Formats: sequence, structure tokens, C-alpha cells
Amino acid sequence: MTETLIPFLLAVLALLIIPGPDMAFVMANGIAYGRRGAFYSALGISSGGLVLAVATALLVAATLAISPSVLLALQLAGCLYLLYVATRTIIPRPGPAGTSAPAPASGNLFLRGVVTNVSNPKALIFFSAFIPQFIPDDATGPALHAFLLGALLCLVGGAVNFAIGASGMLFSGLNRTGFMGRSWSQWIVFAVFVSISVTFTVQALARG
Repeated sequence: MTETLIPFLLAVLALLIIPGPDMAFVMANGIAYGRRGAFYSALGISSGGLVLAVATALLVAATLAISPSVLLALQLAGCLYLLYVATRTIIPRPGPAGTSAPAPASGNLFLRGVVTNVSNPKALIFFSAFIPQFIPDDATGPALHAFLLGALLCLVGGAVNFAIGASGMLFSGLNRTGFMGRSWSQWIVFAVFVSISVTFTVQALARG
């Protein structure tokens, strides 16, 4: 396993530093909600990755693909949820005059991270195509090996994403009011969520 572990970790680190939806998501929440937002967003993304790691292990064990219609439905539902969150970011529920919308609860940030990762149409393809390459030919339990590699990827990814998201506090000035009564950070979160949702929807429909 040692012969494949080091190349695997190097490949994971190389992939994680490439800007993508996960990085943008955690950075946006780090800017908007500080270290708490970055932590729970990164934790949610890693937890979503564990779901994909389990799916990859099952694919390795059964050598069967997940039903395209089920996967497509899951992706589209996740994309609709992200659009809903984006809208709620700039159009909060009515409240007492002079008050601003409260920061999302930690559980909501966590759930958004899970949905962002699981609804990515490329994520399962990435897991199922990337991880099996690092399973040794003499592995006694290929499925378990695949899951452990996926879990390791999620652990390293969570740490990297949190570090990136927490650095968003350097841009705390973005929490000042921008335009239309919303802060710049709210508009950033809105733009990130909409772009992720639209991108994932187009990709999912193209594959479906």
C-alpha cells in the first residue's frame, strides 16, 4: 500500500490546489461568515465526498454503474436547492426594520457543503475514475481499499478547503454594504451558488 499511498497523496494535493466549485464555495462562505462558515462548509463537502467514496466502493465491488436516471434526479434536485439558497442570500425573509439577515446556522452551512459536492455531476466520475488507479493489484479487499482512499481524499481535502476558506477573513471588508442594500459578500455568495447550480445543471442534462 505504501507504494501507492505517496503518489496518491501527491496527486490529491495537486488536484486540490486547482480552483474549482468546492474551493469557490468554501472561500465564499469564509468571506461571508468567517472561520465558522469555512469550517462547516469544508466539513460538509468532505462528508459529501464520503458519500461518493461509499458509492465508488460499491462500484468497485459490484462493477455496476449507478442508474443514470437516479443520478440525474439527485443532481438536478441538488442544483435546485443551490438556486434556492442563492436566492435566499439576497432576498431574506421579511424581518423587523433595520435588522440584517442572520448568518446561516452551522447545520445549514454543513448541508449546503454536502449538497454542493454530491450534486456535482463530475464528482462521482472523478472518484470512480481516479481512486481505482491507486488500488494495488494484490489488494485483498479492493472495495474497502477504494473506500479508505476516498476517505483519505476527503480528510486531506477538508483540511485544504478549510485553510482556503478561512483565509477569506482577510477580505472582511467585503461585508460592507455594496448595492441594493446587500453586502458585497452576499453578492459573492449569490454569484458562486448560481454559477455552481447552472454549471452542474448543464453538465447533468448533457450527460442525461
